[in-house]
Amino acid sequence: MDAASVTLKKLRERVLEGNGDVPLALLLERLVPVERLRELATELGVTPKGGFRIERAPARVLAPKLAEERDAARLDQVLAALATPPAPQEDAAERSEADEDGKQARALLAIRDQEVRKLRDELERARGGLTRAQERERELERALVAAREDAARAQRAAEEAQQAAAQAPAPAKDDKQLHHRLRELEGEREALLAADEAMRRQAARDRSRQRELEDEVAELESLIPASRRRKKNPLPPAPPEERRFVVPHLQPSFYKSLESKERRSVERAWQALLLFCTEGHGYPGLEVKQIGGQDTWSLRASLGLRVYFRPRSDGDVDVLELGNREDQNTTLRRLKER
Repeated sequence: MDAASVTLKKLRERVLEGNGDVPLALLLERLVPVERLRELATELGVTPKGGFRIERAPARVLAPKLAEERDAARLDQVLAALATPPAPQEDAAERSEADEDGKQARALLAIRDQEVRKLRDELERARGGLTRAQERERELERALVAAREDAARAQRAAEEAQQAAAQAPAPAKDDKQLHHRLRELEGEREALLAADEAMRRQAARDRSRQRELEDEVAELESLIPASRRRKKNPLPPAPPEERRFVVPHLQPSFYKSLESKERRSVERAWQALLLFCTEGHGYPGLEVKQIGGQDTWSLRASLGLRVYFRPRSDGDVDVLELGNREDQNTTLRRLKER
């Protein structure tokens, strides 16, 4: 056994007898360079007290923590630092140059951090703007659908009025009002189409800018050391999923109820049913509601027509019948018996 091993053995016995008291901590603090103490703390996973990081902790903080080791192998590593002579100190000019390089590197890292934070904020704003644009786009699409329906109804009413006016000796006052309303709806439709196109272009620009910002943030973050990277803020919640299409299961009673109806009533029933399947229960023009005391529901096909259906366990519906509004009580009694 060489002299270094004997010295380590005696020192270990003395430290174990004194339960790691001040003598070992004092030896480590006074005799071992602080760089070596930091290396030992990193290797052994020691966490310095006082909120210090290992690379900045002083010797007076690291030495007591290293002296608390009770594992023989780990304690040998600590005591070996006492037996190893300190490396020769660097020249003052070299240390000054290294310090200057370190300051410049820290300054550059601080600038990088500021750029990353700024770009991340801009990215969050772009994501928020894109979400708002998508919501506005969906609102405009719903308003556009409603305006198209109003325009189609007004167009049909105007055509009927024109046919009636051609046979009448003088134009009726209601025809003029319908023509005026038709022009108003056409103007609203054009405005909604223009707004929808503008929102689509803005959404495309926002998505392109978002991708550019994400690439730039990723590039800058790759230049920052892993020890200086900050925890990323959580991403905003994903936009809600689109509504699912409700599949209508047409019952034989529904086809039978269409036989006694005019073609225009049948067309309106199909249009209302298609809107319900795509837009759901909340579409305002359909007035979807549950009939009291039953599992039967109704939706509005026109002023005097109602489509009756029942929900299924899988989310779809069974379409039961197309009936007149004034015959609703009779229809409900008949449906209740099924």
